[in-house]
Amino acid sequence: SRKLKEAVVSTQSTGSAWVNQGRYRSNLLDTYRFSEGDPTLFHGITMDATPSFSWDNEFWELFHPGYREPPVTNPDLIATIYPKSKIIISLRDPIKRMQSAYQFFCAYHVYNCDTPVTPEKFHGLVVEAIDSFNKCRTTNTVRGCVYSTESHQLATHLYASIYSVYLKDWLAVFPRDQIYVVQFEEHIENQAHSFLKLCDFLEIERFDEVDLTEYIKTHLVRNSLKDSKRIPYMLPETISLLEGFFAPFLGQLVEMLGDEKWSWGRPTTSDDRL
Repeated sequence: SRKLKEAVVSTQSTGSAWVNQGRYRSNLLDTYRFSEGDPTLFHGITMDATPSFSWDNEFWELFHPGYREPPVTNPDLIATIYPKSKIIISLRDPIKRMQSAYQFFCAYHVYNCDTPVTPEKFHGLVVEAIDSFNKCRTTNTVRGCVYSTESHQLATHLYASIYSVYLKDWLAVFPRDQIYVVQFEEHIENQAHSFLKLCDFLEIERFDEVDLTEYIKTHLVRNSLKDSKRIPYMLPETISLLEGFFAPFLGQLVEMLGDEKWSWGRPTTSDDRL
C-alpha cells in the first residue's frame, strides 16, 4: 500500500466532482495540494474518482441556451486542461445499474422517492423515464436527449446508463490508448488481476500479486444497504421493456469496443440513427 500511495494520490474519499459541479465554485488546483494553503502540488499520478464525470453535464444548457446538443462536455474540458490524462471508465450491466441507483438514491434520500421501494414502483418509474426519452426523440437527436435535463428522470438514472453516447464523446477527444474501459462484473470477480492490468495502463510497476491480494482482502468495501431498502426482484415486464430500450445502445457499444461481452448477454440491435 505504501508503494501505491507513493505513486498515486487523491485528497478525496471518492471524487472531487470538480469537472461537472465544483468548477462553478472552487479552484481545481486546490484539489491536489498537499494541504490547504500549501502552494506545493503533488508530482506523481493525481487521481479523481468521481463516477459522474463520465456522464453528468447537467449545467450545459445554462451556458449554451438554444442548443439542441451540448457543444462542450466533460471530456472536452478535461482534454483541454490536461490532454495526457488517462481515463478509466467502469461499466456495469445497465439494467442492474439502474436498479442499484434507484435503491441507493431512495435509501439515502438523494431524491424524493415514494418509499418503500417495490418492483411495481420501479416499473412505473421506468415506464415514465422511457416515455420521456422517446418523447424527446420526436423533436431532438438521440445525443441531445441523452444530455437534455428536460428528459432526465432522476430516480432511475436511465440516461446515465446509455453508455455508448457518452463513450463516443470521450473517444472523440482522447486517443483510444488513453481510455481504459473495464467491466464492473469482471473487476469484482478478480480484483487483483484487474488492478494489475490497471498498473499496465497507468504505466507503473506492477504490485506483488500476493501482497495485492492480501491488501484487497483487508480493504473490502461492503454494500451496507439494508434489505428493506432493496427491490427484492425486478418484474419480467420491466426487464423486457428495458432490454428493448437498451438493445440499440448495447449494439453500438459492442461495435465500439469490439467485444460481445459489452452486451452483458442481453439483446442487441443496430440503429443507424444513433
